[in-house]
Amino acid sequence: MAVKSTVAQHQFTRMEDTSESNGSSSNGSSDDELSSGPKLIRGENGVLLTAGILVADVVGAGVLAMPVAIARFGWLLGAIMTVGLLVMNLHVSILLWRVKMDYLETHTYTELVGAVFASAGPNQKNAMMAISAWSQFCFLCGLLGLYVLTIGSSLGMLFHDVQICLPMWAFIGSVIVLPFVLTSRRMGSWKSLVWLNVLTLLGTIFIPLGYMAAHGKQIRPHGSHVYAVADMSIKDLLNGLSIMTFAFTSQFMLVEVISEMKDPAKLPKAYLRISAPFQGLAFLITGLGGYYFMGDRVEGMISEYLPFGMLSRICATCLFTHIAISYVIKNVVVSGAIHQKLDKKHAHGTSSRTLGGWGATVFLVLCAAYTFANVVPFFTDLVELLGASSTPISCFIVPIITFVRWYLDGGKEKRNVSVVEWVIIAIEMLLALTLTIFGTVSAMATVLQHWDSYGYPFECHCQGLWNTCECSDSHLGMEHCEVTG
Repeated sequence: MAVKSTVAQHQFTRMEDTSESNGSSSNGSSDDELSSGPKLIRGENGVLLTAGILVADVVGAGVLAMPVAIARFGWLLGAIMTVGLLVMNLHVSILLWRVKMDYLETHTYTELVGAVFASAGPNQKNAMMAISAWSQFCFLCGLLGLYVLTIGSSLGMLFHDVQICLPMWAFIGSVIVLPFVLTSRRMGSWKSLVWLNVLTLLGTIFIPLGYMAAHGKQIRPHGSHVYAVADMSIKDLLNGLSIMTFAFTSQFMLVEVISEMKDPAKLPKAYLRISAPFQGLAFLITGLGGYYFMGDRVEGMISEYLPFGMLSRICATCLFTHIAISYVIKNVVVSGAIHQKLDKKHAHGTSSRTLGGWGATVFLVLCAAYTFANVVPFFTDLVELLGASSTPISCFIVPIITFVRWYLDGGKEKRNVSVVEWVIIAIEMLLALTLTIFGTVSAMATVLQHWDSYGYPFECHCQGLWNTCECSDSHLGMEHCEVTG
């Protein structure tokens, strides 16, 4: 996310070479470009705003599936896993920040990786930059698909008495979002979007939790139970970890966030003192609260556990607003990167070619996100898939490898790493590799299983959207369906 100056100008690309301003051209090596070409530009965001950006980035769609993740482990083990994975995310983020402080002239995740591996030779450098760029890009594109799916679901919940299928709601939502993404090449000074994003997220979480608290355990599905430690299989373990890993991500945009700060050295203050406590409370309250009231049969988003009516409409409005803003923010990054890559000379400015290229890029990205959303039209399954396939590579494996390279190339002279911390880093890397391989296989098996149960891509998928017994007989408040059936 970017405030004041936009991340989209920098994503996957380097700042324009200063030689353009003095009339000379750069013929040096790519290593020289990394060290002397980009301008060192300070951002304008303070500690509080940066903390808000981190909250909006991290506590996003993933937190809505936290009750499902807790149900995989049980409330006691789930709480321990939540805190543990949050600490893991913070630690890897701090590792990446340490490296970034040594390369303040870099402005993007991929630039930083390229700068660190500049001394490793062109093959290693190009390979690492390609891995970082593609893992980040795939993760962001997956997020856009998840956002389109959630936008469609929120519209269906908002208008639950209008019988329109999920693919059509996703299409309508895409049409609503399109004008905003077309006119949002830069976020500018729209600081209010950060706080509106956080506010609507809180509404999405606390409206259903408040309803659950008011009605107690009587709304828990029949046969659903709560355990301190669940009797889980290897698949449950992997799926739960995948959801949590997805929910706790920040590294894939952390370099860009740091680049927008007035004083990058204060990132730990913004993250550890303000953002992290908020994240921890949001994850624990949502996960444990949803699990306590709904038990081990909890499924989907927490916002779905409201009876059809005015309260569910308000919650759906909050969800739609939150996810739509998130889509606009992430789209600035993804579309900006593609536009820059395809037409670098005309990626900036206001010429007809520039505006036309931006419009075409935004439209194609939205079409791709819409297609992806309908290929895997199940929220929790898509979260698990992204959490297992793209998240570990982009948010843990590449940052850790980058840190190790920086440390061996001279970083140890500035920051000593203890044996205990190296052991922790090794455990984090092992967990990330395990999730990438086995978690992805498990998530794909779950997706295939649900296709057989609920229907295939681009089918209606009206479950939980229509207030009819045919589609939502098990939905809260639809108990009369059992009588009439």
